[in-house]
Amino acid sequence: MVELLLMRSPEAVVRITEDLKMENAREFYEDFLALHEPGVTDIFLDFRLVRFVDSSGIGILLKCEKDLKERGASISVCGLGKSLLSVFKLAGLLPVLPHLDDEEMARRFPDLFS
Repeated sequence: MVELLLMRSPEAVVRITEDLKMENAREFYEDFLALHEPGVTDIFLDFRLVRFVDSSGIGILLKCEKDLKERGASISVCGLGKSLLSVFKLAGLLPVLPHLDDEEMARRFPDLFS
């Protein structure tokens, strides 16, 4: 469900490996929080392998953001395709889960996004 691509305190890049939907939202939540390490304050969720997010997926992303905010960490998203970016915009998620485009991610993490 999630794969840790890079942990370089205070940053971590986590790839979501499946679509986020009602059937796997709880599994995503548990797997994602299990990856969080103390000292990591900036988490980047890579959506390059995700094609679909339903309302349960949106809800679980917001729950992850809330829980990590309480731990002093933040989440940003990257790798959103056009349709997912539209969904995130329409759902009003971008102020809560900021989106970094491919160029910004390549500058920050050239070994992962070049």
